[in-house]
Amino acid sequence: MPAFLIRAVHLRHTNSLALSHFRQATLCYGQACYVDAIQHYLAGLKLGAAHHHYVYADLAKAYEMVGEWDTALACLDIALRLCPDSPTALRRKARILDEKTCYDSLICSDDLHQPPQAFSDQLNFDTTLPPQQRVNAEIFSLTCHSAMSPQMLWNICQLIYRTYAELGEIFGYYPLRPVSISIKNTNGTTVPQRSLPQWASGCYDGSIHLAYCAAGDPVLGILYALLRHEWVHLLVYRLTNGYCPVWINEGLAQSIARPMFQFERFNLQQAVETKQLLALDTLNKPFSQLPMKHRKLAYLQSAAIVEYLVQQFGYSKIRDLLDQISSGIPAEPAVEQTFGVTLKDIPFLNIS
Repeated sequence: MPAFLIRAVHLRHTNSLALSHFRQATLCYGQACYVDAIQHYLAGLKLGAAHHHYVYADLAKAYEMVGEWDTALACLDIALRLCPDSPTALRRKARILDEKTCYDSLICSDDLHQPPQAFSDQLNFDTTLPPQQRVNAEIFSLTCHSAMSPQMLWNICQLIYRTYAELGEIFGYYPLRPVSISIKNTNGTTVPQRSLPQWASGCYDGSIHLAYCAAGDPVLGILYALLRHEWVHLLVYRLTNGYCPVWINEGLAQSIARPMFQFERFNLQQAVETKQLLALDTLNKPFSQLPMKHRKLAYLQSAAIVEYLVQQFGYSKIRDLLDQISSGIPAEPAVEQTFGVTLKDIPFLNIS
């Protein structure tokens, strides 16, 4: 066979293998197996298609999902060199810069010094498969279902103490018993085996469960935001005996967990301008039961509502509202009695 035909056959075979990896990467991404998706993208790029900007843009999105902001931005820089006016690459770069700034700002480095030797000595290693690491403290019981270094465990413990103190001050309530917290790396875990639904990275069901996807240790900023979100649910549940309306509960958790991203505010404003805000009846349903396109808006809308109430009236009034709800007063009269306004007067709240 002539040499040029051999090269042509090899090229077609190589491109076919690369395409197979990219398809598998897309499948893995859809299953929230982001580390596996990254490996398939990289394998495909080694075989060919390195001149296609959209492959690097998609690889960046996978890196974004595991919190590797700098690597994601490097991939987008390559995509933009290949296609400087790519709207997808430009949009993703702005979003990732926004996310990186937010999550980096959540962590106070003063809390993350070297752990004392006594901490390492008290770690409880369970040799069952998969192995577990446990830390028992006065205010919490932490179980890590994925191997972590003593330094990472120490950092997480310091963030739990910080959450306990800061949110306790906001709500005027501190749990009377140690809070059970579990953390799991979902990397390489198929969806049906997970303890959390695919759409969630955390949940509260009497205990706090947090999930992340990474090849190694979790990104502390993301884990801290998840912890704060679920800790708010814990406090609200106990302060209202489990009767808090969903939009208030989720709005408090989302607004306290982390600041709203700029692109989220833009999306929320678009919903206002196009009259696409969700109705109050929808916001009163569990967000996990909403379609994905409504679920994202529900979190943004509820966070914006609570953000407005906090800015106007302060957290002391929020505590009064939760106290009214715990007494069995429905949300509408409770809001009116607490804030002196009707639901119609609150921005982002569509009661039609």
